[in-house]
Amino acid sequence: MMSNVGMDAVKRRLKFDYIKAKSDPSFRALDLIGTLLQHFQRPSLDLNSMMQDTCNQIQRQFRVRYAMIGLRSLTDDLFKYEYQAGMRQEAWGNQRARTYKRTDFELHTQNYSAFEISKLTRVYLEEENPLGTNDITVLNRPVLHGGKRREDNDALEADFIDTLIVGPHDDFLGWLEYSGTLTGKFPDSVTIRNIEIIAGVLSVALRTLGYAKQ
Repeated sequence: MMSNVGMDAVKRRLKFDYIKAKSDPSFRALDLIGTLLQHFQRPSLDLNSMMQDTCNQIQRQFRVRYAMIGLRSLTDDLFKYEYQAGMRQEAWGNQRARTYKRTDFELHTQNYSAFEISKLTRVYLEEENPLGTNDITVLNRPVLHGGKRREDNDALEADFIDTLIVGPHDDFLGWLEYSGTLTGKFPDSVTIRNIEIIAGVLSVALRTLGYAKQ
């Protein structure tokens, strides 16, 4: 005959499974999204706090060397980097001084070449995007520029990934930009997908604050 399972065993199993899932690296994004959603629970939504929190959390949770967020200006429709975590101060100062037009984010432009891995995310490889003297100044570790790619998941110093933040009707609101990991590899596909979901949360925040076009 089968014996009955006691309530204590059920409680232990549920508690153990929860703790195990919470510590699983594949669930890191849930904690990050939960942190971002807490910003909506405050009396007023502070965009600066939420965006900076996002950069900090992405860099820490996914162990990328840096994370940045750029947004569209409400006054002139130009795009500019606004928030960062992990950037060298001089490189960040040079990066913040730059502005971009919507056309600069097409896959192939006069200055940049990218390839899509999804509707929201594209990758810029160092080999396809030769840097001029001014471009070198925005690298976190310029001394490593020009390194060799030994394996197909190696991330070079000038490689980066952009995940777009879009509103209704593909209205381009801004972008998340991030590097390879601290171990010199590209972020894995689960990380990239998680960052796409984070971009969706940021889209809601921006639309709440009037960034989306009517």
